[in-house]
Amino acid sequence: MGASNMVDQGYAPPPGAVILGNVNFIPPGLEQNYKESFTYNAIFAAIGAGVTQSVTVQIQNDSYFVITQQAAEIWDSATGNTTNTSPRLAPMTVQITDSSSGKNLMDQPTPLGNIFGTGEQPHVSLYRAKLFLPGGQITVTLANGMATSQRVRISFEGFKVYRVPDQLPTM
Repeated sequence: MGASNMVDQGYAPPPGAVILGNVNFIPPGLEQNYKESFTYNAIFAAIGAGVTQSVTVQIQNDSYFVITQQAAEIWDSATGNTTNTSPRLAPMTVQITDSSSGKNLMDQPTPLGNIFGTGEQPHVSLYRAKLFLPGGQITVTLANGMATSQRVRISFEGFKVYRVPDQLPTM
């Protein structure tokens, strides 16, 4: 049996793959399917000081979902202050779970600013984007270490990959 290379293992782009900024956003086997940009959001309406809370986002059954960027917005819900706190400054930790497989995306709760950016500077996934299955779920568990209650919106930006070819045959 010959040695496999990075392309064979799915960690390097095959010839002709869609690559943006040295990131292989298209999981192997889905390159030829129709794709459409999409965003899923996990919304924490008011997470109290010192509270840990979970929100589950349902992936629609019509397509796979590929996360390419992650952003967070944080507002003080107690005062109604509209100044957005930067994720890198917020003393919050987050744990993300792919509920369809039961797999955590990190080994333990991680500082929010390490894996979420802002709308202006979102966190971009590393070389391989994360794929969620149709009908799966993303569970976000957030621990608020801030002194007051906060409203938090976590955005998973990326695209849907449908089960139909990108180019329909000519009639």
